[in-house]
Amino acid sequence: MPRTSRRAQAEAMELSPLKQRDANVATQSAIDPEFANYANTIAHIFQDVQKSTTSHKKHGIRLWSIHKQAYEKDMKTSFDKKFCAMLNQILPVKKSEPAGEKVAKFVTHYVEYIATQGAPKAQDNEDVDMDIDMDIDEEDESSEHFMAHSFIEMLFAHLLQGVDAKNKAVRFRVCQLLASIVVHLGEIDDDLFQELRAAFVRRIHDKESTIRLQAVLGLARLQGTDDEDEPEPITELLLNALQNDSKADIRRAALLNIEKNNVTIPYSLERARDMDAATRRSVYTRILPEIGDFRLLSIGMREKILSWGLNDRDASVKNASVRVFAHGWLENTGNDVLELLERLDVLNSSVAEDAMKALFSQRKDVVNSLEFPPMLWENLTAETVFLARTFAAYCREEKLDDLFEERMPEVTKLGFYLQAYSKFLDREESEEESSVEEDFTLEQLLAIASLMDFSDEIGRRKVFDVIRMLLAKEKLSDSATELSVVVLRKVSLTEREFCEVIGEIISDVHDSVADDEFDDSFHSALSDVESVTGSSRRSSKTRSSIASNGSDAKDKAIHELMINMKCLKLAQCMLENVGCRLKSNMALTSLLDQLIVPAVRSHEAPIRERGLHCLGLCCLLDKDLSLENTVLFMHCFNKGHEALQVEAIHIICDILVSHGGSILSVNSGIDTEMIVKMHTRALDLGTAGDVQVAAVQSLSKLLLAGILTDPEGMLLERLTTLYDDEGTMGNSSLRQTLSYCLPVLNEHMNEIKAAEEKEAAEETAKEEDDVEVSVQVEKEDALDSDEGEEVDMSRAESVMSVLTEV
Repeated sequence: MPRTSRRAQAEAMELSPLKQRDANVATQSAIDPEFANYANTIAHIFQDVQKSTTSHKKHGIRLWSIHKQAYEKDMKTSFDKKFCAMLNQILPVKKSEPAGEKVAKFVTHYVEYIATQGAPKAQDNEDVDMDIDMDIDEEDESSEHFMAHSFIEMLFAHLLQGVDAKNKAVRFRVCQLLASIVVHLGEIDDDLFQELRAAFVRRIHDKESTIRLQAVLGLARLQGTDDEDEPEPITELLLNALQNDSKADIRRAALLNIEKNNVTIPYSLERARDMDAATRRSVYTRILPEIGDFRLLSIGMREKILSWGLNDRDASVKNASVRVFAHGWLENTGNDVLELLERLDVLNSSVAEDAMKALFSQRKDVVNSLEFPPMLWENLTAETVFLARTFAAYCREEKLDDLFEERMPEVTKLGFYLQAYSKFLDREESEEESSVEEDFTLEQLLAIASLMDFSDEIGRRKVFDVIRMLLAKEKLSDSATELSVVVLRKVSLTEREFCEVIGEIISDVHDSVADDEFDDSFHSALSDVESVTGSSRRSSKTRSSIASNGSDAKDKAIHELMINMKCLKLAQCMLENVGCRLKSNMALTSLLDQLIVPAVRSHEAPIRERGLHCLGLCCLLDKDLSLENTVLFMHCFNKGHEALQVEAIHIICDILVSHGGSILSVNSGIDTEMIVKMHTRALDLGTAGDVQVAAVQSLSKLLLAGILTDPEGMLLERLTTLYDDEGTMGNSSLRQTLSYCLPVLNEHMNEIKAAEEKEAAEETAKEEDDVEVSVQVEKEDALDSDEGEEVDMSRAESVMSVLTEV
């Protein structure tokens, strides 16, 4: 038997009923010599099972034979007491003891064995004639079944006495045994079952995590047995452990063992956001395969579970989610990629693109088997065009140019497809039905066009004409506009040509709404409405005509506002795709004077903000323009609302990073101290979370770029204080930004400090070397002078000696 300390044995003796059982067994052994032989055999069996688990089956059969013999000789009680006495020896043994674990496994194996041996066997109903031997076998089976059933009930009753023991080792071992053998529980007394359930419920709140784990496993095996009026249903207890327990292994045990139904599945899938990587991985390796067909989940849950897995920071979790999507979910649809995309709702999905990229990376057979025949391009749906676009992007990313050229259409054909699928932009508003899907299809085709090789001149000209036509459409969405400008830049021969074409398109779009009632400048749309309304009031028309004129004026003002926003969007996209100097491009200079500057002065907030963004992009192309307008951006931060403050911070940061610290001078009206004050004020705006995030990002960039310095560490200290502030607990984006920036800044500051110390040490060493050299020179000069004096003295002495002789 396992060796235990005296203290552990003393603690085990607190179970007085167990102690009494040992005394009874000793008395019975002294009275009945035959049972003493059985007792010795049982003791030897328990001794041997501690050596290896491979012998458990053999010892189980041997113990079952002794069990039946004792039952036949009316020594059932003695056998039970001896078995319990042997079992009591391992109860105070700690979990780390291998001997205790092996004995516990043997007890579980023995209960499983006798439960299967004693279970009534299925009989063939066709055998009507049964002989005497069959009747005898049936009686033996019934007696064995009764013997096994009574033994299991006795064992449960015995172990339940130690559920509330003071010794945590005893509580753990008791809960472990109960949770292991409860699987083989047959029909037992209702009182005993309720007592067993109550014991697990008490221990699920134990302070020891190992005991709570066994209680969770035990309760999980009792699921489905609750009454309707039960105050604490087992499912709720397991869900509470699943969500709130502090130990990851307990949450994982509840996750893997709780029944999966409409109530528990959402809570189980939420563990994909658990703090423990193994628990998150279990959702993809165990829970999703257990659920089966992913189509049983809602579209929102599919989106979440894919997004959580594909964006997980742990590689093993990410790989598990990729395998689930690329193998499990695809196989559920019969390897039909289009059906899989339909189930993801690509029109509104934010994770479908990452999912398809992972699918192509995992399943090379799918990549090689995909075909895009001409008939498909003529009848595109949201799923087919999305599949073609993601396939094209994957081929370009993986340098599969031959496969791309083979599966994608020619440039000329693609130009015709773009022209055909953009016809919905010419429809009247009353005829619009499925513009969302059509707009999505057009965007995907534009994305494919941005990946094409335009070495074919005919195809390039066709796409050039189609894109120019598209950009002049008023109904073209902003996302499609951005993609169209990218394609136009690619098909343009030079950057100057690209800027000139965009300028012409802007002029055409703006002139399309030119009216005698409106000015060509960006004056306020609201002032237009007021002026028209005022003139109508001064007229002698009826009230109905006044209302009609006012409504028409308002519609025209709104229409002009939308056109001006589109023109600014075109200018913004163009500026984001050029890199030439502003003054060297007449198209950009003209656009700045005629469109962007008036937009900044506009009374309409949307136009003013987009104009400010375009002005910031222009400043990145010209340093002199930056010097002129940096004060304006500072004014926008000081007087603007939250969105404008964020925009101003980003613009100032980009200007400083692009042109360097030379922007900060007295002549420009802005210096380093003003920049620091601006960021400090932004960090103090506790109610404006986006402004704080923008300030942290900007300040980190400027410090890393060396434009701002922090020799005393005040800025770094301010960021650290902001991270520790309880008021920022609810701003997850700010805390995430700080958690990334603070270590990087700290390392950067340490590098600067180390470099300064190294430079100072080198200067000190150089000064010391110079001092040593000067001292050495002085010593040499002194030696030379001493030698000269000695020579002079020797000469004087020789002269004196000559004179003396004379």
